[in-house]
Amino acid sequence: MTDELSYIDFFPYDAPREGQEDMMQTINQVVREGRNICCEAPNGFGKTCVTLAGVLPWVKENEGKVLYCARTHKQLDRVIEELSAIDDGERVVSGVSFRGRRHMCINPFIMENMDSSIPLSEVCGQLKAEHRCPFYERLRGLDPYDFLDKIAISVLSAPQIIKVAKKRKLCPYELAKKLAKVVDVVALSYLYVFDPFIMSTFIPEIETRLSNVILVQDEAHNVPSTALDSASDSLTLGTIRQAMREANKYNDTLGKQFCRGLAKSVLDLSSEMGDNEEMILKPEGIMSAALENSGVEREEQPLAHMEDLGAKIKIGLLKAGKFPRSTIFRVAKFMQRWVSHSDRVDYAFLLKSEIRRSSRRVSLDLHALDPTSVTQPILSMIRGSVAISGTLSPLEAYSEMLGFENSAVRASFRSPFALKNRIGIIVDGVDTSYKSRGQDVYTQMAEHCAAAANATPGNTGIFTTSYHIGRSLLKMGLEKKLEKKLFLEEQGMKSSENDKMINEFKSRATGKGAVLLGVQGGRNSEGGDFPGETMECVVVVGVPYAKPMPRIDALIAYYDRRFNNRGRDYAYVLPAVTRATQAAGRPVRRLNDRGAIVLLDQRFATPYLRRFLPSWLEEVTTVIPNSPEMLSNRISEFFAS
Repeated sequence: MTDELSYIDFFPYDAPREGQEDMMQTINQVVREGRNICCEAPNGFGKTCVTLAGVLPWVKENEGKVLYCARTHKQLDRVIEELSAIDDGERVVSGVSFRGRRHMCINPFIMENMDSSIPLSEVCGQLKAEHRCPFYERLRGLDPYDFLDKIAISVLSAPQIIKVAKKRKLCPYELAKKLAKVVDVVALSYLYVFDPFIMSTFIPEIETRLSNVILVQDEAHNVPSTALDSASDSLTLGTIRQAMREANKYNDTLGKQFCRGLAKSVLDLSSEMGDNEEMILKPEGIMSAALENSGVEREEQPLAHMEDLGAKIKIGLLKAGKFPRSTIFRVAKFMQRWVSHSDRVDYAFLLKSEIRRSSRRVSLDLHALDPTSVTQPILSMIRGSVAISGTLSPLEAYSEMLGFENSAVRASFRSPFALKNRIGIIVDGVDTSYKSRGQDVYTQMAEHCAAAANATPGNTGIFTTSYHIGRSLLKMGLEKKLEKKLFLEEQGMKSSENDKMINEFKSRATGKGAVLLGVQGGRNSEGGDFPGETMECVVVVGVPYAKPMPRIDALIAYYDRRFNNRGRDYAYVLPAVTRATQAAGRPVRRLNDRGAIVLLDQRFATPYLRRFLPSWLEEVTTVIPNSPEMLSNRISEFFAS
């Protein structure tokens, strides 16, 4: 073990701002003690840099490794940017960032046949086993230490790895895995840690004792939902029907009969359901009904038979140079999991009917209810975890849902921004709840949104609770009321289209300004970075509560048992307020930014909801009457002061 290093040694800028050294010191101490910490610090605080500086001393002293998790590619790129600033070409630290196989693969066979319904990990595994991926084969015998020495770079982002690998005709994904074995920091998606299947295959490959791993959970407010999604699964009626056709093609009578019986059972149950509805099922009931409707005896073990046949089909397709997909295999694996989980109280078993692109989609959904069942096994194996976000209020709630023990440290760090740089306004008398909506309310919303945007010198973001609300504001004449160009975030918009729109939106900031109409919980309200004039004002329209559905009821009931009767708070209210405050944080991104934040719903003013607001927002927020003119005056005065 080397002499103890200081966190200041890894801070790459001239001097820490107010609060930054406290956070570095706190994280450093917690990591040295092998504990977990839940940190809240506002947007623009410099959380990424501060967290890296706090964990790196122990990691360098003990040949440890940081797994730095984030949700989006931009957030992962930010980790590498800060790590590069720390390294500054001196090779004092090293790191790589990952993207999924789909984003890093350069094998033409896979790229031409890519299918979202088939896990790419299975295809890659079979290609590697058959020695049929030349990009992977060229990696055999590659020494990652020697490779880093040759390219003379110790910190590499995923795009850089792809560029380097293409030049050498190597698999970028597998190259990144090799480099992950020898670097200090690995920046990667939550799924590599919290998806049980991916974690079980990825973690052993980094060849680091888990007791030497520090897990950083960036934007940690997303972790509970990510954990639940990773442990959940869904099987559509369309996939079951495809499996029937596949079984017919391969003359598989048993598989065809079972899939026909399963499809009939699902159709019978869904026949009385309306559009976009769910119902709770008894898990054993659907399997029994499928067997009865198919005429197949349980002793015939149809699922084991289908799994075996599906695996053989995939191997045969691969040998024939075709993409190895089998819906028979998919149905078998899902139903095996459905049956094996039938006694678990931390799962809900659902039948779902929804309209997608004018067609009805019916599915069986295996919905996980306990995020700690995913997070706690990981936490029990590693040295410690640092969970950070600008919206982790209340800390106790998120600490529990992340699976942290009672002795975990909970710390909130105050905003470095001067109070005069922020203003928060809650408009009283405007209730956007479903029962209150009508033409008069939508007109009020549109008038307040226009008043705020027109009083703002630069750009404004308007984030509604749903795309439907956004369309309703447009019907009430929002665009005509605006004195600036309106940009519309549309449902299903491609990333490239959105990026192009956002670039044009930002370019308008130095002129008359512009308005972006988007949705809370969307890519722009959570992942978007809008410094300076590119978004000086944000209007948060409504509280984005989840639609009351059986899965939400099941989650609330389970959380009541799991978290001491806090089911409604943790499962329903907290996710909604977190999405709203994430949107609210868009205007204040840099130290000198000015930001006006309008919460357009009187429910935000209730003591019940205000206790969930982060301190950086609550401390500057006041309530005004239902008056667009008063709102306009307040915002004009703020920017004029």
